[in-house]
Amino acid sequence: MKVKTVYYDDLLNDEFSGTKIQRIPLPKKFKFVHKNPFWRACSWLVYYGLAVPILWLVGKIGWGVKVYGRKNLKLMWHRGVFMYGNHTQILDGWSGQCYGLNPKRAYVVANMDSMSLKGLRGFILMLGCLPLPDQPEYLDDFQEAIALRYKQRAGIVIFPEAHIWPYSTHIRPFSEDSFIYPAELGAPVLALATTYRSHKIFKKMKPLVTLHISTPIYPDMSLSIPERKKQLRDAVYDYLIHHAAEDENIECVRYVKRPGAPTQK
Repeated sequence: MKVKTVYYDDLLNDEFSGTKIQRIPLPKKFKFVHKNPFWRACSWLVYYGLAVPILWLVGKIGWGVKVYGRKNLKLMWHRGVFMYGNHTQILDGWSGQCYGLNPKRAYVVANMDSMSLKGLRGFILMLGCLPLPDQPEYLDDFQEAIALRYKQRAGIVIFPEAHIWPYSTHIRPFSEDSFIYPAELGAPVLALATTYRSHKIFKKMKPLVTLHISTPIYPDMSLSIPERKKQLRDAVYDYLIHHAAEDENIECVRYVKRPGAPTQK
C-alpha cells in the first residue's frame, strides 16, 4: 500500500477533513433538546430506523469494522456514559453510535460546521448531534443538554483532538477541557481507540477499521474538579496511545511537520 505524506503546520489546530463549510451562527431560541412528542418520534425513527442500520452496514461492508471490548458496555446499560475517541474520519461519530454504544442512544458533540449545512440542521440534530456553540450565550443551554442526556442514560461521544486527521495512526495532544462534564457529573468514561489494519486479500486498498473499547473509567470524587478532569484525560490518553502503538495499526497517511513551521510551546 502506498503511503501518502501530508504536511502540517500546527499539531493542535490544523484540519484535514477536506470540507470547506462557512459557519452559520445558531438562530435565536435554538433548542438543544426538543420536547415536542412528534419531533421526538421522528428523531427515534431517523436514528434507529434509518441511520444506525445503514451506517452499521456501511461500517461492516465498506470499512470491515471489528470491535474489541464490547463487553465493557454491558456495565453501562443502566446509566449514562461519556465516550472519548481519536478523530480520524469525517463520519467517525458513527463508530461510537453504531458500534461503541448501540443500542444505547448516543449523542455526538460536534463543532458548528455540522449546524451550517443548509436544510439539514433538523435532520442532523435527529441523528444525535450536540453542537458545541461558538456563541457564549448558548453555553449554559449546551451544558444543560449534556447533563440531561446523561441523566437519560444516553451515551455522549466526544473527540478531544477536535480536528480531523484522516487515517492518522498517532494520538495528538489534547487538553482536559472536554472532560469537565464527567468530572462535574461524577460520570463514567469509556475510551474508544480507532486503529487501522491491512486487507488480507486486497493489500493495496485503504486499511480496515478496528475499534477498541476500554473498561469504564470513573472519576475520583475525592479530588477537586480540575484534578478529576486531568485524571480522566490522562487515563483516556494512555489508552489511546497504547492501542495506537500496536503493530497492527497500519499507516496509509503519514503526517509530517512542514519544514520551517513554527515550534509549538
